[in-house]
Amino acid sequence: MPATQKGEREILDAAVKILSRRLPPNWVAEQAAQGDSDIADLVIKTPSNQGQALFLVEVKTDVSPRDVEALMNGPWRKSWRRRMGNQPILLVAPYIGPRVRELLIEESISYLDLTGNARISSDHPGVFIEVRGATHDPRSTKPRAAIRGAKAGAVVRVLVDAAPPYTGAEIARIANVNEGYLSRILDTLADEGLIDRERSGPVTRVDWPALLRRRSQALDLFRPAGTYRYVARQGASALLDRLRSRTPSGTRLPTVTGSFAAARLAPIAAPTLLVLYTPNPLDLGSELELLPAEVGADTVLIRPDNEVAFARSERDGGVAWAAPSQVAIDCLTGTGRMPSEGDALIAWMQDHEDRWRYPTIQGLPANASLTEA
Repeated sequence: MPATQKGEREILDAAVKILSRRLPPNWVAEQAAQGDSDIADLVIKTPSNQGQALFLVEVKTDVSPRDVEALMNGPWRKSWRRRMGNQPILLVAPYIGPRVRELLIEESISYLDLTGNARISSDHPGVFIEVRGATHDPRSTKPRAAIRGAKAGAVVRVLVDAAPPYTGAEIARIANVNEGYLSRILDTLADEGLIDRERSGPVTRVDWPALLRRRSQALDLFRPAGTYRYVARQGASALLDRLRSRTPSGTRLPTVTGSFAAARLAPIAAPTLLVLYTPNPLDLGSELELLPAEVGADTVLIRPDNEVAFARSERDGGVAWAAPSQVAIDCLTGTGRMPSEGDALIAWMQDHEDRWRYPTIQGLPANASLTEA
């Protein structure tokens, strides 16, 4: 038996043992060879064989997001459908990463890895198992860069705001990060299927909606440090109108993000919470005569911990509007209905990419803040 097939069979043997421990008492999971298949499929049987679920099993020694697309469109799946109809599919691997698991769920494909991550679903008989295992591949010795922090945020914003292709040197220049750090970030994003990158070459594809969601998972818009909550004397909408007609002062425009910024492009309901980025929240709050309020606030002033929040903002009188990519991230990490507003904004961005995304990186302004003249 070829070494690859032997390794795959050992993985499947281990997976069957893990699955058997997760089933109800007297249920059975076992391999069931189908025709000339080198790797057995899998059957889950109820007590006394009163019902059984047959899964087409695809075993991988390593699996990436690209494999999911191949799994859905590969010739073996079409052959299986012709032979067996609409039977469930089960992907088995030593480790299945978070992004791959998300894609499998979207495609209604069951999965199980040897660290314990599993989501297995069948209608007849009714089976649903969902458990979590390792969050990182225990076999990996290669360090991965986290998608958090100012430098990672700058890279994400460049990848989202400009359409590929572009080189690492071009990304590093616009994001103002060194190429060594950038290479680690790009490796992580490529491993998660968020970008396609030719080996030591340019980035050729960016799954920017997924990248925005990935970045939002590492953030907390209303983190305690630098966040100040107020009540506007005449309401948040009136305060925004006042800001629009305000004579700019200081060195940085207040920058609208969150619900009001999302509703400007993709309204789903009248916004009620005004969120502004500003380097001096206390000074701006005093200038606007805002009333501090821990409960019932309708205005939040945030001092960002980096300049990325201001990058590529759009000026309107005495206020700026954060770029759609920044607004989407902020809404997704916000509270209340803000995540829904973020989803609506991303849908708008997908339908109107020509209205906000730069067609090339050469025309993209660098990650510098929008300052007042």
